[in-house]
Amino acid sequence: MKLLTVALLFSTTTFAARYQVISQHPHDVKDLEKYVRTVSESGRLWIVEGTNVPKSVLSNLRRLDGSEKHYLYSSMNKMAANPNIRNQVSKMSETLIRDYVVKLAGYKTRYAGTPENEKAVEEIEMNLSELGYVTSQICYASRRCSVLAEKKGSVAEDKVILVEAHMDSVGKDFAGADDNASGTAVLVEMARVLSTYKNQKTIRFFVTNGEEGGLLGAEHYVKTLKASGRVKELSLVINMDMVGWNSNGIVELETNSGFENLAKMFADLAATYTTLKSKITLGAWGSDHVPFLKAGVPALLTIEDWSTKTPCYHASCDKPEGLNYAYATEIGKLNVSAVMTKDAE
Repeated sequence: MKLLTVALLFSTTTFAARYQVISQHPHDVKDLEKYVRTVSESGRLWIVEGTNVPKSVLSNLRRLDGSEKHYLYSSMNKMAANPNIRNQVSKMSETLIRDYVVKLAGYKTRYAGTPENEKAVEEIEMNLSELGYVTSQICYASRRCSVLAEKKGSVAEDKVILVEAHMDSVGKDFAGADDNASGTAVLVEMARVLSTYKNQKTIRFFVTNGEEGGLLGAEHYVKTLKASGRVKELSLVINMDMVGWNSNGIVELETNSGFENLAKMFADLAATYTTLKSKITLGAWGSDHVPFLKAGVPALLTIEDWSTKTPCYHASCDKPEGLNYAYATEIGKLNVSAVMTKDAE
């Protein structure tokens, strides 16, 4: 995830086209200054307009198609809670999530391709295996591997619900707690909670690598699934990226317009099983749900409210002591409820 607040230059030029900003690396944002001006910016939906934009800058923009929008969503009819789901989500442990974030941030770096990254991958796979999942690694390059952990469904094992989070960091020493040790920690805790759940469909956890280098692990995996024809097995993909910093209790639910009803379902579940409020953003970018969406798979990102994201984003101060673990736990509860709801369909 990448965002830097900057003052974009305004021009008297008549701007011909509007775009969504889909890369918010500091150097990319700097390049934007000469060519665009901000129309609106709220949460993860940043709209700009410009003309004569060079190809090097256009790669960081998406031409608007009219479907992009964001809004706070309030459930008009709060669904009746399922006692089994209520019981399962209550097992999520804030303490275990905190402990796992501390463990991952204890690596000097989790930057893909480093020995420390490899050690973290091995540890994550071991932890998921110890929970009873069948695990494996899938490598997009030499010594750059992601982890898969699976529990087959008892009724429809060819229908797969996938939960993902990236474990790599941008390489700051002993950092990357929010981005994305937080998402990985919640994934592992979800795996613990669901390890005793009698699932009808197959539940698959995907701890991705190389996200910070350009969604490399997720892109490779989707390409592999498409080549084998197995991408059609995926019923739902839930992505967690930066779920540990918040002061307003809002979770941002991001997908593309074709899956707006999926985002509303998540918002209804949040109102039923968590204390979270929901912001829906349509116009996905910048994290590992995007390759799945491009393949036509229902996929959604759960992320901290981007309007109030961590001030330590991609910085050395992204440490475990700065996170809101109660908030991260609520996002875990939301995603457990979504897995169980989808499993019962």
